[in-house]
Amino acid sequence: MRVVLILLSVVLIAKESNAWVIDVAPRIKAFAGKAMCTGIAISICLSPVHATAAEFAGSYSDPFHPSCSREIQVNGNTAVLLGEDGNPECGRGATIKSWKLLGKVDGDSIFVDFSPKGGPANLLGKWENTSPPGIRWPDSNKW
Repeated sequence: MRVVLILLSVVLIAKESNAWVIDVAPRIKAFAGKAMCTGIAISICLSPVHATAAEFAGSYSDPFHPSCSREIQVNGNTAVLLGEDGNPECGRGATIKSWKLLGKVDGDSIFVDFSPKGGPANLLGKWENTSPPGIRWPDSNKW
């Protein structure tokens, strides 16, 4: 209790005499500026990254069809998918069937008409930035 009273007395005396007044405003401003910059940097790093149509363009591997080609060409929002299927894989001596599908890119989604291959007419693929980045399909396949 005595320590509290002594500290309180010292603070009151210092306040009245301005003997121990420390201008903390510049330090607070500096800290606030650094905190704000750090917060902005963290929010940029943690914010979701959205794919663009151009990111869908390229060659892919399909774990469900090993060694079979998968290529997506994008012009504007229109996508053309070119590929091959083997039974079950493409390789030397395999019977390979080539195909061409049309699709549309919208942000981090691609909608593909797989009906020429016997699949759905408007299959949704979602861009994933996880390592390695690629397209996740509803059957859990990732190109």
